[in-house]
Amino acid sequence: MAALAAGCAKTEYIPASEKEVTFTVGKYATEITKTSPVSVDGITSFQSRGYLHAEGVSGTQDFFGADGETISYDGTSLWQPSHPYYWPKGDNSYVNFVSWYANNGIVPTTVSETQFIVTREIAATDNILIADEAWRYHANAAEYYTSGVPTLFHHVLSRVQINFKATSTSDPDNASVTYDVILQNVSLQGIYRRGTMTLSNSDISDTGTHEWYSIPSPTTLWETANGSNQTPFSLVSSNLTLGNQSNTVLELRSFMPQVLGNGAKLSITYTIVSKSGGTETARECDIPATVVLNTIENTDGVNINQWLPNRKYNYTIAINPVSAEIVLNPVVESNWEDYLTMSAVVE
Repeated sequence: MAALAAGCAKTEYIPASEKEVTFTVGKYATEITKTSPVSVDGITSFQSRGYLHAEGVSGTQDFFGADGETISYDGTSLWQPSHPYYWPKGDNSYVNFVSWYANNGIVPTTVSETQFIVTREIAATDNILIADEAWRYHANAAEYYTSGVPTLFHHVLSRVQINFKATSTSDPDNASVTYDVILQNVSLQGIYRRGTMTLSNSDISDTGTHEWYSIPSPTTLWETANGSNQTPFSLVSSNLTLGNQSNTVLELRSFMPQVLGNGAKLSITYTIVSKSGGTETARECDIPATVVLNTIENTDGVNINQWLPNRKYNYTIAINPVSAEIVLNPVVESNWEDYLTMSAVVE
């Protein structure tokens, strides 16, 4: 009896850990780098859908179930589903993975192997990430810092900040003459805030990660339904006195990636106060100005005519109190890496 019991115990099935599905998360940059896992901004999970193509079975099955799965970071090294999943056994079976993260209650209207669609009015703190799709995987792959489903995230929104300053607060030819510049109102016009983003993919024959492309064009992710989302976006509602240091009028916030047409502009109203020995001598009020955004260059001398996904744009507009002119400083254009939720640090 004792020998029989021992024999039964030996036949118990114990899943092999190397057969368990895990994820390896990297950052999306100009060049893919070897990375190490890290959690940023306290966000430690994302959503994933798996599409199982089982050998000998027609059609596609939901690998994680119809609602997908939450993939969570364990705080040390692994990104894992909420409970274990194991790779299919068939030599010709495979799984396609679509993974994404969205905050502020953003729920994609469509998630499939070939489409990812979101309809949304973009709020200041919105953040949407989508990973390059993992095609035809039948085992964990050691492509980044550890072994798992290669999951390379990038942002699909843009980030924009707008600053204002005075070119000077004193007359260069007469130190006793000083100026106050008061920014009364600024509105951002001709900018799309609501639309539908459609990303697409097509099935190809080899295993690997494949970047999504956008519809209707490669550079414009969001298709707007009408012009109602182009109403002025007020940046300043009360007077703001400027000095030599920049004042942030629009805090860094999210926007839809979009082409900046000639109607995308800043409408500005400001006042210049002249003083002599500290006593006000003149005041010119309600000076209007218009800045067309696509006429402003970046630090490389190239006009910024679109806001691209995974990019941030820092504008600084200056007002010359002597000539009452607007001076356009180069836009600082950079990657949204500082805010990459599923970030990874370069080793």
